Amino acid sequence: MSRHVSTLLLIAPAFLAAGLASCAPTASHEASSATSSPRQCFYSRQVTSFRGDDQTLYVRTQNRDVFELQALGYCNDLDFSLTIAFLPGVMDRLCAGDTTRIVASGGPAPQTPCRVRVIKKLTDAEIVALPDRNRP
Repeated sequence: MSRHVSTLLLIAPAFLAAGLASCAPTASHEASSATSSPRQCFYSRQVTSFRGDDQTLYVRTQNRDVFELQALGYCNDLDFSLTIAFLPGVMDRLCAGDTTRIVASGGPAPQTPCRVRVIKKLTDAEIVALPDRNRP
């Protein structure tokens, strides 16, 4: 029995060291954190144009950036609307992952607030790849 206990005492530190090593940060994790891009944000008051359909909306800002927004539920007539308005909220600055409410007007349906989430800022290649009907 004492032989089994001594074997356990020799094996236990090896398992403990392996467990602690698995908690240590890796070089690839540190490198990815250092090279992560800044937050992708825009100010709703700087939106100059928009296009999209009832589920996806693309907005262009004054500095020519294009952001993709996804509807959280159904949004009436985004594809037929002449204007959109971001409803007043806590913040005017919207970043990828944020949600906000908009109202689209000028279409045949009544103006109903709609919740949307900012998905991301599109790259130049993604903007060029958008169909003309969706490019703001």
